[in-house]
Amino acid sequence: MSTYNSQTGRLPPQSMLQQRYIVIEQVGRGGMGAVYKATDTWMGSRRVAIKELSQAHLSAEELAHATARFKQEADMLEALSHPNLPHIYDAFSEQGRFYLVMDFIEGKTLHQLLQEAEKQPLPLAQVLLYANQMCNVLSYLHQQTPPIIFRDVKPSNIMVTASGHIFLIDFGIARFFKEGQVQDTILLGSPGYAPPEQHGIGQTSPRSDIYSLGATLHYCLSGVDPYYTKDRFTFPSLRQYNTQVSLELDQLIQRMVAQDERLRPTAASEVQQTLLRINQQAADHTSAISAAQAPTQYMPSNRPDHNAPTDTILPMQSPVLPQTPVPGKSSTKRAVTHISSADQSSRVWSRGFTNLFFLLLIVIGGSSVFAFNFLCPSEHLVEASLAYILALSSFGAGITMRGLAPRGIMFATGLFALAAGVAFTMQTVPDITTLAFTNPAASCPPPSGVVPDQFHNLLLSIGLLATAALSLIWPLSRLTGHMSSSNRIVLLIAFAGALICAIIQSQQADLDLFKHLELLIALIILLLGTVLVARIWRVEKMNAAPI
Repeated sequence: MSTYNSQTGRLPPQSMLQQRYIVIEQVGRGGMGAVYKATDTWMGSRRVAIKELSQAHLSAEELAHATARFKQEADMLEALSHPNLPHIYDAFSEQGRFYLVMDFIEGKTLHQLLQEAEKQPLPLAQVLLYANQMCNVLSYLHQQTPPIIFRDVKPSNIMVTASGHIFLIDFGIARFFKEGQVQDTILLGSPGYAPPEQHGIGQTSPRSDIYSLGATLHYCLSGVDPYYTKDRFTFPSLRQYNTQVSLELDQLIQRMVAQDERLRPTAASEVQQTLLRINQQAADHTSAISAAQAPTQYMPSNRPDHNAPTDTILPMQSPVLPQTPVPGKSSTKRAVTHISSADQSSRVWSRGFTNLFFLLLIVIGGSSVFAFNFLCPSEHLVEASLAYILALSSFGAGITMRGLAPRGIMFATGLFALAAGVAFTMQTVPDITTLAFTNPAASCPPPSGVVPDQFHNLLLSIGLLATAALSLIWPLSRLTGHMSSSNRIVLLIAFAGALICAIIQSQQADLDLFKHLELLIALIILLLGTVLVARIWRVEKMNAAPI
């Protein structure tokens, strides 16, 4: 159990939470609580960040509100998956406090980098690299249904790794955009970065995040923190602070921080399109910079001196944005970047999904075998139930998918599974009739000896064979995008096994016990395989970052 230091209110090093997480040190503290660096002993000593909700100086009403916001952050992050967002692993409460476990990001906040620059602008190409990634992640959030408005974009909420990769952190005040709402009910945000509408004038929208991003970029390129300015809604021309800023970039940022939200860019993708045009200018400028004047990014020091700072400023080549397609007049397709196959596989088989998957396997398999042997008046009734569940799962997965081909495959799979279910149901009738007229007290009758109608046998075989054949399309095609090879092999073996069982059972008599075992195996595999396909589709599409 964890033990708090009564004087500092902190978890001391080596404290254990949930009999799993060992606290290493506190790495941050904010208005709502602290952030600790810890080790996950269940996952090979993986380093994680644990965010804690503090109760200090909170009334019962304030604590309830703060806890609700904290849980909202956990639920929101768990449903999101993007290369520029931290991955959430766990959420729990202990000793009256609430904890959120997520990726531990090695790096510094953009605010720290700006402080180290001592009120000097950051290199232009470096800022454009960060801006490009910010546009990616904001576009992803704003494209959710309903759109997610972050509402607190600022340098201290942007973590930068040594390689220049950024993470948007702290969703404590992010909220879903409610269409038609005139005004936000809670006024939150950071002075200097929050737009006028966030201070009670109106409803926040994706353009509110664009304003905050503009304020952040203005700080990066001017060295002037808007938090300390007299008029926090006024942003002077960047060209008076930084001669490297082009007129087009200056005008873009002025549009982004316009007090009238109608004058701002309509979407983060529009901002990104303009930035990519400006990028060529930054690339030309970078080529003219000497090595001694090259922009810098921090990198961890390799020196053995333990008294040296953790991070050392080392000269590096200034980053240049990749020349990738952008939605616009000259492009009809949207380019996307995907996570690696290994990372995609690990995110598909998250702890929660893995537990759920094997729980389904145990429940469905165990209950089917038990009902088949002890409860049901007909083996066909068990098979009919599984077929109907498979049909409903396929229809449900199809509704969540986008694109005519994926939806068509799922809906067709559901229809053929439904047809097989109807055939099973019709074959149940002779068994139930036999039970009713021969031995009403029996729970499971002996085989009735009635040969099912040939039409029902044909309908059953066609429905099951077509369902298995359609399912094979997923591992054999590119519909699931960058599916990891391990997941593709698992699905290929499973669906091929289901197809083989379907073919073999079609050649056997209805009274053959092995026929019904093969039917059960095929139906359970198809059902769990459909669940896995839906999961892979969700992870793959959520990790496709629009460029």
